[in-house]
Amino acid sequence: MDRYGIDARLREALRASGEVEASQLAERAFARATGAELVGGNAVRILRDAEEHFPAWLEAIRSAEDVIYLESYIIADDRIGRMFVDALAERARRGVEVYVLYDWLGSLRSRFLWKPLLDAGAEVRPFNPFRFDEPFGWTMRDHRKMLAVDGRVGYVTGLCLSSKWCGDPAKGIEPWRDTGIEIRGPAVLELEAAFARAWMASGAESPPLRVPDRRVEHAGDTALRVVASEPNTANVFRLDQLVAAVASQRLWLTDAYFVGITPYVRALCDAALDGVDVRLLVPGASDLPIV
Repeated sequence: MDRYGIDARLREALRASGEVEASQLAERAFARATGAELVGGNAVRILRDAEEHFPAWLEAIRSAEDVIYLESYIIADDRIGRMFVDALAERARRGVEVYVLYDWLGSLRSRFLWKPLLDAGAEVRPFNPFRFDEPFGWTMRDHRKMLAVDGRVGYVTGLCLSSKWCGDPAKGIEPWRDTGIEIRGPAVLELEAAFARAWMASGAESPPLRVPDRRVEHAGDTALRVVASEPNTANVFRLDQLVAAVASQRLWLTDAYFVGITPYVRALCDAALDGVDVRLLVPGASDLPIV
């Protein structure tokens, strides 16, 4: 193993193998590194910012007939947060099972937001609230943002439920770009399973899940894997390393908070030196200047 980790070995193995064998090797490496299998038969739509995310999410929630799983780092007590709470509460009153998991620290100022949901019969849980018997345990946070509805549509994004993401037209500030995706097809079940694991990690009883082997109609021809970046795991970091190692033509990335860990930077540099078109898009201005 060289100082850049697995890159050299994997590149050499891929070049030495035939096309089919290389594909199988790469798939096995991705599955092992991420703990997620490739799921086919999905339709995927890219959502660019709040103007595209919020209407799609609200439409999915308002059309729910069975169950809604919502997980977010921040659900703010503002216009957007209350809009979502109202939509979720309305579905709960109509008999839809509603589960909301928010991060205790990220949503610390929203403690008065949950009453309408609880009164409507929804289940609401904080992730990892502060405990006096574990004074440093609060550092483990849940930064995931996802929504899954009825096992038919799901969303994964970097966008939180807050008016901040809408920008400020009066000040000439456009909606923050925080790209996400809409998923329809079998992979939505993977989102539900990921939610259940985080729900159990919060100390709450697991919600009822869809039967894992139930038949879900294919919605498209996109194969994807749901990498559940749970706290204290390195799945996404390992995935980034692998992507940089196997890229052969183009590797375009966007990162709101690019820290530039040395092994990852070296992996990107190695790919570029090997002829891969590597491009990294970062914010011109950040809400975290230190980054």
